[in-house]
Amino acid sequence: MFDFRVDTRVFDNRVNQTTIALADGMRLGVLHGAKKGAQHARTRFLHKRRTGKLTSKTNLYARIDRVGRDASSAAIVNTTPYARFVEYPTRPHVIRPKAGYGTIGPLLRGQSRRAITDIGTHRIALRWYVNGRPVFARKVMHPGTPGFPFMRPALKVAAQEFEAHFRKVTVQRLQRLWRTK
Repeated sequence: MFDFRVDTRVFDNRVNQTTIALADGMRLGVLHGAKKGAQHARTRFLHKRRTGKLTSKTNLYARIDRVGRDASSAAIVNTTPYARFVEYPTRPHVIRPKAGYGTIGPLLRGQSRRAITDIGTHRIALRWYVNGRPVFARKVMHPGTPGFPFMRPALKVAAQEFEAHFRKVTVQRLQRLWRTK
């Protein structure tokens, strides 16, 4: 009679450690890629910087959404309400003065209501200045704006950074685990 036994505890342990290393590498790579993408969006943009809110660290940041053994995900978030209008082009549209606070009834296209804190609810015209002189109008036809993408290129950078970081960190860790070169 021939008795043969194989101890697979070391192998099983290394397989478990491999799963943990891959999950850890994904988590770290996703977070690293999202941070680099957000940094890219904050520093490389084509639009005019007026207030700085659009690309500030408080309004444009990386957030990790999901961490798991089989998948991790992160997002590059921009909380500025007008970020979409900078990223993508806008169509030509009508601009009208805001309706007074408390007015009842439907609004005209291109019109919105004033907030309770908005002082000057009696105004019925738009006003702007040309060469220091005020210009008034009941409505204005806005020609639209071109898009100035700054978030979409950041996603490409984030994907490249994730891949590079994941390969570098995870492969090194797996080589140490399995003692290979």
